[in-house]
Amino acid sequence: MSAPRPRTPRLVALFAAGWALLNFPLLTLWDRGVTVAGLPLLPLALFGGWFVLIVLAAWIAERPGDDGP
Repeated sequence: MSAPRPRTPRLVALFAAGWALLNFPLLTLWDRGVTVAGLPLLPLALFGGWFVLIVLAAWIAERPGDDGP
């Protein structure tokens, strides 16, 4: 069995961070009666966090030089 490539632990850590970000206790921090540019804060935080997770996953997956031998 070969050793995991360097990107595997990074993607696992990103998965764990995404799970924590989109989980109930942290979502309650954004559930307020506040609007930003007329949009409620909770959907903005959800879609913003989701966007950041996708961008980070793409960046980690496409980084050159992490393929190993």
